[in-house]
This record gives sequence, C-alpha cells and structure tokens, in this order.
Amino acid sequence: MRTSHARASERVTPAVERTVESLMLEERTKWAMHIHDGLTQSVTSAVLELQTLRHRIEADPGIALVALKEVEEAIRTDLKEIRVVLFELERGQVREEPPFATFISDLVERWKLTARVSVEGDLDSVPEAILETAHAIVSEALANAAKHSGVPDVTVKVIADAEALRIEIEDRGRGIVAVTDDDPHFGLRLLRARTEQLEGSIRFESTPGSGMRVIASLPVGGRGDQG
Repeated sequence: MRTSHARASERVTPAVERTVESLMLEERTKWAMHIHDGLTQSVTSAVLELQTLRHRIEADPGIALVALKEVEEAIRTDLKEIRVVLFELERGQVREEPPFATFISDLVERWKLTARVSVEGDLDSVPEAILETAHAIVSEALANAAKHSGVPDVTVKVIADAEALRIEIEDRGRGIVAVTDDDPHFGLRLLRARTEQLEGSIRFESTPGSGMRVIASLPVGGRGDQG
C-alpha cells in the first residue's frame, strides 16, 4: 500500500517543480546580495584601513595605533553582524533597510568618501523589492568607487516618480574596464541579474582614466510591486 506521501509526490508537476526551483534560486540570490552588500564590503573596508596603516606607522606611530584600534572595533562589529546574519538565515528573516538617505550617508562614512547626494521623490511608496535592489546598486557602486577609483569624490542621484526609481552614481577616478557578464566583477553581475529580474535596466559606463558611472532604472510597477 502506497503512503499518502508517495501519492502527493506523484502529483508534483514539472511546472510546480520549475516554480519551486525559481523561488529557491531567487532566495539564494537575495541572500548572496545581503552577504555581499554587508559583510564582504565591511571586511574589504577593514583591509583597506590596514593597508593605509603601513604608511601611518612609518609617519606617525601614535596616529597609527588609534587607527588600528578603530579597525579592531570595526572587525568586532562585523563579527556581531555575521552572527546576526546566521541567526536570520536560521529563522528565515530579512532585515529592513534604513531610510535611503541615511543608508547612503552610512556607506559614505564607511568608505570615507566625499559625496554629493541628492534623493528626490516619495521613496516610501516604492515597492520593497525595488528598494532592496536600489540599496544593492548604491552599495556596490560606492564600494567600487572606494576600492578602484583612487579618488574620494562621488555623486549619487536618486529620483523616485510614478514610473520608476532612477539611480545614478558617478566618480571621476581611474575607472575599470567595461563590465560584461564574463567579467570577474561578481557584485556587478548580481546587480544586472536582479535588475533584469525586476524588468529594469542598468548600465556600467567606464573607460580607464575616465571614472565609473552606474545608471539604473527600476520600474515602480510590474514585478517590483510583488515584494
């Protein structure tokens, strides 16, 4: 006699299996972005600080010791963050992001950038899925500016209207090679995939010596309103 579990398994159609696989892939991608946006960039920030310390130790050991203590505190904070993420993974929870302007300010401070920031429109009415991707775009762009541009100056423009949430981040640094799906820029590839999933568009414009420009448009309607 076949069990009810076996009979239930036989009723799973290929369409249902594809739907389940799609949802699992979407969830894995979401957590990959959370880890990349938060923990990876925090650790990278600490590494950059440690590299700077080499020169500070030679020039002014006293200042270097203060900076070293700050890096140690930042790493301890990141360890706490790792524990929080692991707890959330176990519970199946996702944190709410802070207000957009505050989020950008925190990133600018973390990466020690000089930023001109403009946030316009009613972001409170933007669907959650769109805001999550917008946070990821700004986070990745500012991290890349700090790591690759060689200059601290960036411009961030965010405009929300009835049709779309538009984002533009630009620096005037060294630039990176044109970004394609075959490039090793893991974060940028994830951004492209997430943006296309929401039926939006994103461009990475860069030539060596001319800086980097990220331009994204995320539709307020469509798939984004399902989050």
